[in-house]
Amino acid sequence: MGDSVYDPPAGYALRKNGTCGADQETCGNPWNDWHNCCPKGTHCGEHNTCCPREAGCEQFLVEDPHCANNKTWDLYKTEGNFFCCLSTSSAYLAGGLWYNGSSTTGIACADGIPDGEENEALYPVARGTATQSSSTNTGAIAGGVVGGCAGLALIIALVWFLMRRRRQQAPATDPLMSPDPSTPAQDKKGVYGFELDNNAMRAELQGNPSTMAHELPPDTVRQELPASPVR
Repeated sequence: MGDSVYDPPAGYALRKNGTCGADQETCGNPWNDWHNCCPKGTHCGEHNTCCPREAGCEQFLVEDPHCANNKTWDLYKTEGNFFCCLSTSSAYLAGGLWYNGSSTTGIACADGIPDGEENEALYPVARGTATQSSSTNTGAIAGGVVGGCAGLALIIALVWFLMRRRRQQAPATDPLMSPDPSTPAQDKKGVYGFELDNNAMRAELQGNPSTMAHELPPDTVRQELPASPVR
């Protein structure tokens, strides 16, 4: 085993025409004479996987796709599925096949691509790059979201600044104060509250400081009306 329990000999199986080797486990017969072969001591898992235990390992291998033998096998991917071919051969999709009355394709390995318009050549996938595109897309999406939020925050800050500046520059007008009295009526803009001029003369009743205030003499006898006789 490697550094991880899911390193080789765990990995994706070899697609082989005919029977698997003596040092390999036969893990199914996908179509015609083609078989999936895993190294001895591993367990056959779903979707062309060779697992270190019977519990299965596909969920771990999809995070780091690699062949069960990285030294002499090459990794391929088609239609979301991984498989391996010997490094001395090439992979292709074999067309013109029929399964349950429907046309289909099969994954195969050969020294050369067989003649036929239905066959499509495939190309190896280097380990560590199989999931690179999805990681790149995720990073691009995250970057776009962060950039959009930053732009929105900048616009909000700019609008707030302009509104605040406009309020500070607006003249403060007290509707209770009158404009300059010398301003023509048409320029007073509807302000009707006026105060008295500071220089206006305020008149009072004329008074004479030498005039004495008189009262009744202190020795004046106060007369009362006669009381009514007792009946």
